[in-house]
Amino acid sequence: MANNTNGNQFRDDEIIILEQLRDGKTVKSIHPKIGGRLRLAHEQNQQISITTEIIRYDENVAVVKSVTTTMKGSFPGIGMASVERDHSIAPAILELAETRSIARSLRSARSGVSPFHLSHIFSNR
Repeated sequence: MANNTNGNQFRDDEIIILEQLRDGKTVKSIHPKIGGRLRLAHEQNQQISITTEIIRYDENVAVVKSVTTTMKGSFPGIGMASVERDHSIAPAILELAETRSIARSLRSARSGVSPFHLSHIFSNR
């Protein structure tokens, strides 16, 4: 169901509004939570599966690859988290990297275009 307050298919409880200070001005940006992406993926697909693979994990960096497979195809996503970048949740960098990779693969699956397909298209020009 579309929501009039955020202008898309995500419910209010499925978005987060981040505020950042840029050039002395507060800038707000709206980001969907992974739960909203998962809900939409299930609503729009009769079958869906998500697999994840740890690419790198040590005390400082975690990198995870995920693949969302729907009736449209398979859509990869890579997520990275580091103690330096994500210091406030440093004990959970593996989970954060996995969540980021799943969110990216779900975003690609929703559009039906894999980021790897796009890079292949642009590299052949």
